[in-house]
Amino acid sequence: MFILYQLRDHKKRSILVGGKNGCKSETNTNSCLAAMDAAAETLQKIELENAQARSVAGTLTSNPKGLDHKVESLTITFHGREIVVDTKLELNRGRRYGLIGLNGSGKSTIMHAIVNRELPIPDGVDMYLVSREMPASNTTALQAVVDVDVERKKLEHLAEVLAGNDDDESQERLMDVYDRLDEMDAALAEKRAAEILHGLGFTKTMQMKKCKDFSGGWRMRIALARALFLKPSLLLLDEPTNHLDLEACVWLEGELSQYKRTLLIVSHSQDFMNGVCTNIIHLFQKKLVYYTGNYDQFVKTRLELVESQMKRYNWEQAQLQHMKDYVARFGHGSAKLARQAQSKEKTMAKMVAGGLTEKAMAETVSFFYIIWRAEILAVVSHFVLSFRHTHETLPS
Repeated sequence: MFILYQLRDHKKRSILVGGKNGCKSETNTNSCLAAMDAAAETLQKIELENAQARSVAGTLTSNPKGLDHKVESLTITFHGREIVVDTKLELNRGRRYGLIGLNGSGKSTIMHAIVNRELPIPDGVDMYLVSREMPASNTTALQAVVDVDVERKKLEHLAEVLAGNDDDESQERLMDVYDRLDEMDAALAEKRAAEILHGLGFTKTMQMKKCKDFSGGWRMRIALARALFLKPSLLLLDEPTNHLDLEACVWLEGELSQYKRTLLIVSHSQDFMNGVCTNIIHLFQKKLVYYTGNYDQFVKTRLELVESQMKRYNWEQAQLQHMKDYVARFGHGSAKLARQAQSKEKTMAKMVAGGLTEKAMAETVSFFYIIWRAEILAVVSHFVLSFRHTHETLPS
């Protein structure tokens, strides 16, 4: 398990990470690094407090040795507030999930509960949550990405354990671990790390700069590069495009769309989720609801379901109102009419006991759109950009 956290208060974070431009001068290097150490302690304290405030219950129902993970009867509370209740978390190998829901509904809480192993996920599953920048240090950007000795040792130990098992699931995981160890080989590691950093906007010169000389936004890119280099079994990304320009966003979208393991993303970029996600998990009314396809396909499917739900709701309400009117009008009439009224009362009681369809309610999710026009001249594309922030109403 590897965890990186981010402070939500951007002003506070700017102070903690040494300001906008990093620790550039020699005179403020020591104070800047000391501030970073203090920030790390603060973040650890915050995370410990948050972990203590979370309560998680659930049962692993998938094969502990398999590559797919299913937790049933999942309930998560945070500071006494219910995030999900008696629901299912299912994360399958090769799927790229987009986790969506109302702002403040608990998406990040779910991700932290997963990566902290508060859910019964097998120990052999390595996870990486990216949500805070790399620390300001004397390590170069390139070295920060390839310096994975601890992770390599964990994978080597896991390979030894898996090699002792004869079942198909263990052997499949073993081949995957071997592939990852090959990619961490010194002869290949630096080339691969440089390619990732280049994709995220780092020139060769920038790759050799020390982490302390970068701003928080660029160190966030280094943290993201490290996660992509490690290729964990379960990669969790919380708003990965927040610190990226358009070119880096496009590169990251292409990189993640080829991710072969399991990916869970929280993002307010609709275009990004459309390009990356194979499945959507909708956090709705304290349940996790699963949809196949990207965000646009989710919206289409959701609209169809809501339309069907509203038709059923309107039909039931019309039937109930008709029967209520009949009972009110003929309930005290002739014996025949009274019997018919009693029959309708029984029908109404059965409908209510069987559960009536709820009225669909709208919910609003904020998305950030990047609208662009491409004019292609030979092999050169010129991008004209405009930005807008909007609120999109989802069918509920």
